[in-house]
Amino acid sequence: MTERNENELNDKQQQVDNEQIERELENNLENDGTLEAAPVNREIAASEPAAPVRNNSSVVVPWIITVIAIAALVFVLIKNPSGGNETVAKMDGITIKQSDLIDEISNQMGEQSLISLVDGLAQTKIIDMESEKAGVTITDDDIAKEIEVIKTQYGMASDDDLNAALQQSGFTLDDFKEKQIKPQLKIKKLFESQHPATAEDLKAYFDTNKETFATTPKEVRASHILLSTKEDADAVLAELKAGKDFATLAKEKSQDPGSKDKGGDLDFFGRGVMHAEFEDAAFALAKGEMSEVVQSQSGFHIIKLTDVKEAVIPEYDTVKDKVSQAYWNEKMNKEAQAWLDGLKKDKNYENLLAKKEEPSPSASPSASPEATPEASPSASQSAGQ
Repeated sequence: MTERNENELNDKQQQVDNEQIERELENNLENDGTLEAAPVNREIAASEPAAPVRNNSSVVVPWIITVIAIAALVFVLIKNPSGGNETVAKMDGITIKQSDLIDEISNQMGEQSLISLVDGLAQTKIIDMESEKAGVTITDDDIAKEIEVIKTQYGMASDDDLNAALQQSGFTLDDFKEKQIKPQLKIKKLFESQHPATAEDLKAYFDTNKETFATTPKEVRASHILLSTKEDADAVLAELKAGKDFATLAKEKSQDPGSKDKGGDLDFFGRGVMHAEFEDAAFALAKGEMSEVVQSQSGFHIIKLTDVKEAVIPEYDTVKDKVSQAYWNEKMNKEAQAWLDGLKKDKNYENLLAKKEEPSPSASPSASPEATPEASPSASQSAGQ
């Protein structure tokens, strides 16, 4: 059954739960240290009616703040010139030093997390050095624009919503700007400065991805017949190919109560509304064309495309800023990690917490035959001369 016909789902089912959003945020930060919009969970989206973007102020920041707090704490401890011997707490007969605190943080985070954190701190140092060399600066206006992007991505209507999320973890908007937004923007600006794009590059990107910038996305109108088994669907498809009327068979045999009485008509819909399998099949059809049997989470469909509303594409000059942002986002997603790894390599970076791989037996000197006269044809020939 398609999403638009499942009207009996309650309000709770219409929204992605807080745990799902938190998991997406955690994955984004683990992958690249940046804050990105959580992608739509296709399984949820395909089984529930579309809902307006909700206020996510209660879930956006807590995990991020934890990362910021630990990173800031460890950074202060590691860079302290006292070598970890400074006393941070004491009581009768007991003294707690910075080295004890570092050990406790390491135990709580786990070895791999600490290794990743050191990598992140080293990356921050390298980005700072390279940014200073390249004259890259982050202005208040840059930060304000990024805050607006984040608020839009997470459905926040105002700064108050973001502040409310930050305050839940005892942080301020200034903390968030300085420890999350500013480093993120510095990476982005430095990357852009080292990978310049021409006006022709941006225009070519627009021409290749025009529908992405459509003011009105492409929509299709389709009818379908839903069956519970492949055998039943194959039988109905055979009847249709033999000349039976699609709407008549939909009324007689479709198991979708929301559309069968309308001859299977689903009206117009765009991308991101139906199950992925159903959507891909429908958008691949030409007007008037009928599909083969298509399997989705709801069952087995036969789809007929009845009409198309093409996307309304704006003039390039009216969306140049959006094109530029999309171009750089995509380029960074594809190339930034390799670029960052290259910067570390150029600086001869080595994480001393990471265990080095032991050389394999085949790579050891003893495993390689020596170039003795017996083993070397050329040496044997020389010896015989």
